[in-house]
Amino acid sequence: MIGKNVLIQLILTAASSLIGFISLSISARLFGPFILGHLSYVLGITGLTFAFSDLGLSRAQVHFTAAFHSAQKTLGTFLSLKFILLFATAGVALIIALINPAQFKGIFIIILLYELLSRLAESVFITYEGLQLSWPQNLAKFLAKLFRLLAILLIGFKLTSVLGFSLIYLVEALVLILLSVWLMRRFFPLNFSKTLTNQYLKYSLPFFIIVPISYLQANLLIVLLKHFHSANEVGFYSTALNLSAYLKVLFGTIMVFFFPKLSSLFQKNDLNGIKNYLNLSLKYLLMIFTPMFMFSFLLRKEIILFVLGQDFIPAIPVFSWMLLATYILLLANPYDYTLYATKKHASLVKVNLISLIISLLLSVYLMFYLHLGAAGAAVVNLIIWSFSGFYSLWLIKKNLGFSLYSHTLHFILPAGILILINNTIFDFYATPLVLKIVLSSTGILIYLFYLYISQLIKLKDIKYFINLLKSK
Repeated sequence: MIGKNVLIQLILTAASSLIGFISLSISARLFGPFILGHLSYVLGITGLTFAFSDLGLSRAQVHFTAAFHSAQKTLGTFLSLKFILLFATAGVALIIALINPAQFKGIFIIILLYELLSRLAESVFITYEGLQLSWPQNLAKFLAKLFRLLAILLIGFKLTSVLGFSLIYLVEALVLILLSVWLMRRFFPLNFSKTLTNQYLKYSLPFFIIVPISYLQANLLIVLLKHFHSANEVGFYSTALNLSAYLKVLFGTIMVFFFPKLSSLFQKNDLNGIKNYLNLSLKYLLMIFTPMFMFSFLLRKEIILFVLGQDFIPAIPVFSWMLLATYILLLANPYDYTLYATKKHASLVKVNLISLIISLLLSVYLMFYLHLGAAGAAVVNLIIWSFSGFYSLWLIKKNLGFSLYSHTLHFILPAGILILINNTIFDFYATPLVLKIVLSSTGILIYLFYLYISQLIKLKDIKYFINLLKSK
C-alpha cells in the first residue's frame, strides 16, 4: 500500500538526511569552502556532459514498470539503453578533460568513476519506484551515506585536500553499485526487448530536451559562478543548496509514490480521481512541510553556523534564497508529476528552453554585473523555478482543466505573516538562541492551531497518518 511505502521511505530518507547533515557538517569544517567549492565545480563540468546520460529514460522506466507491475519485463531493456548513454557521455567528458587537465587538479578520473557508478546504481534504484517499493533502494542509500561518513572520518582527518574529498565520493559510489547489483538479482534473468525499446524512446522523446536542459541549467550555474567569482563562492552556494535540498528530498519522497498512482488513474481515464489525488498530495505536502520551512527560515543563521561553522557565514543569505526557491518547488512538484503521469510532459520542452535562456541571462546580470556571487545564483534559481512552476500550473489548467488547490493560499499566508512577525523581532531585538527557538516553535504551534480551527487539518487527516502504521 502506498501509505506504508511513503512512511518507510520517509523514515529512511529522514535517517539518511541526518547522516548527510553530519557528513556535510564535518566536511565543511575539515575541508572548508574552497575545497568544497572546487569539487562542486569539477562535478559541474562533468555534469554538463552527463546531462545527456539519461534523456528521460528513467521516467520511462518508472512509468512502464508501474504499468506492467513487473521489473523483469523492463530492467534489461532499460539498462542496455542506459549503458550506451553513460559510456558515450563518459567518453565525451574524457575528451573535454584532455583539453585542459590542469583545472581538475588530478581528480578527473575519480570523479568520472563516481559519476558512472552512482548513475548506474541509480538506474536499478529507480526501478523500485515503479514497483512502489520503498525500503530496498532507500536502505541501500542509507548504508552508502553511513560509509560516506566513515570515509570522511578516515580520510578527511588525514588528507584534507581536493583529492581526499574526491575519494570520499568514490567510496560512496562503490557502496551504491555493490548494493544495486545485490538488489538487482531478484529481477534475473534480464531480457532485452526491441519492441519495448521503441516504446521507451517514444515516451522519452520529449525528455530528450527537458532532462538535459534541467541538468545543463543546474551545472552551468555552478560553472559560471566559478568563472565570474571564485571556488569559495561556489562552496557557499553548493553547501546552501545541499542544506535546502534535504527538504526537497523529503517532499519529493512523497511524490515518488503518488506518481505511479497518478499513472494508474490515467490508464483508467479517471480524471476526477487524478484531480482529487493531486489536491490531496499538495494538501499533505503543505501540511507537513510548511512548518519545517518556517523553522528553517527563522533559524537560518543558526543552522548555517551549527552545521557549517563560522567560515560559511557568507552562505546565510544564499540559504535564505534557496529555502524560498525550494518552497516554490514544493508547490509546483505535484503539478509537474501530474504532467508526466498523464503524458502531457511534451509541453514542458518550451518552458525548459526558455528557462535555460533566462537562467544564462540572469546569471550574467546578477553574478557578473551586480557581483552578487552565490546569492545571485540562488536568486536565479528562485526566479527560474517560479517561472517554470507557474507554467506547469497553466499547462495543467489548459490540458486537464484543473486549477491550483483552492486552499493553497490559506496554508501559505498565515505562515508568511508569522515568519514576518518573528523575523522582525529577531532583526530589531537581540534575541538569544533559546528564545529564538521558543518563539519559532510557538509560531509553528499557532500555525498548526490555525489549520485545525479553520478545518484545513481535520481529524481524518490525523487518522490517515496513524493508519500508515497499520498499512500492509
